[in-house]
Amino acid sequence: MTPADLHYQVDVAHWGWSIAWFLWFVGIAGMGSVAYFFVRRAPLAYVIFGSLAIGLLLVVSHLGRWWNLPRVLWIMVINLDFNFNSWMLIGIMMLSVHLFMTLFIVIAHLPFLTNRFGWLGWTKALNASNVYLALYAALGAGATVYSGFLITQAAGVPLWNTSLIPVLWVISGSVAAIAVLELLYVFGLVDARVSSFGVRLGMGLDVLKLLAVLGFLHVALSFGSAGARFGAELMTSGEYALMTWGGVIGIGILIPLAIGAYTIFVGKSKPLLLVSSVAALAGVFFLRAAVLLAGVWEPLVL
Repeated sequence: MTPADLHYQVDVAHWGWSIAWFLWFVGIAGMGSVAYFFVRRAPLAYVIFGSLAIGLLLVVSHLGRWWNLPRVLWIMVINLDFNFNSWMLIGIMMLSVHLFMTLFIVIAHLPFLTNRFGWLGWTKALNASNVYLALYAALGAGATVYSGFLITQAAGVPLWNTSLIPVLWVISGSVAAIAVLELLYVFGLVDARVSSFGVRLGMGLDVLKLLAVLGFLHVALSFGSAGARFGAELMTSGEYALMTWGGVIGIGILIPLAIGAYTIFVGKSKPLLLVSSVAALAGVFFLRAAVLLAGVWEPLVL
C-alpha cells in the first residue's frame, strides 16, 4: 500500500476545522464542569454555557439535513424509539442535557431573575446541591470522553482507532479548564483563591499531555497500520508538523510550563498568566485540529 492509495478523511467526510472547534468547545465545557464542582463561580458557568451552545451549533450544522433534526427528535420522543446505535445522536442528546443543566446553574447566578420570578428559586437549591453538581461534573467528564470516543469509532481511519485519544482529550480538556480559570482571574472575574492551585496543577497536566501526545505518535509510528503511520508522519514530519511541534508542543505545552516555573519561583504576573492561558487554549485546539486533519482513509480490502 502506497500513499497514493490513502485519502485524506477531510476530503471525504469533511471532518475539518468546524469539527476541531466543536471538540475544543466540548473539551472546555466538559472539564470546565468538573472544575465548577470545586470552584462554583458564576463566570465559569457562563463560559461553560457559551461553549456548549456553540459546540452544539457546530455539530448540528455538520449534519446533512440539520433543519430536520427537531422533527426527528419529536418523532423519537412520541414513539419512544431512540436509535442508540448512532453515536452522533447519543452525543447530541448528552450535550443537550448538559446544556440544560448548565442553564439552571446560570439562572441560579442571576439574582434579577430569581428575585423577580420566585418560582425560579429551585435553581439555587440545585446549584447548592452536591449531588446535582456531582452528576453535572460526571456528565461533563462523560461528554469529554464521548467526544474522543466518537473519533475512535470512525472506521477506516486507523490513526484514530486508539484508546489514547479519549485520554488525550480528557487531559487536554483539563488543561483548557484551568486556562479558562486563569483567564477569569486575570480579568478580575474570580478571586485569587480560585487560581491559586491552577499553576502547579496545570504544569502537572502539561507534562502528562506531553507524554500522552508523544505516546500517541509513537504507537502510531511503531505499531500502526500504513494509514496510522502515514497520519502520524503527517503530524511529525509532514504537512502538519508545524502545527504539532510548534502549536501543540511549543505553544501549548512548553510556553505554559516555562511561565508556570517562573510563577512558582518569582511570583504571579497577570500579563504572563494571560500569555500562558491563551497559549494553553491554543495548544488544545491545535491538538484536536492536527489529529483530525492528519486522519487518512485506508482502502477496503475485499
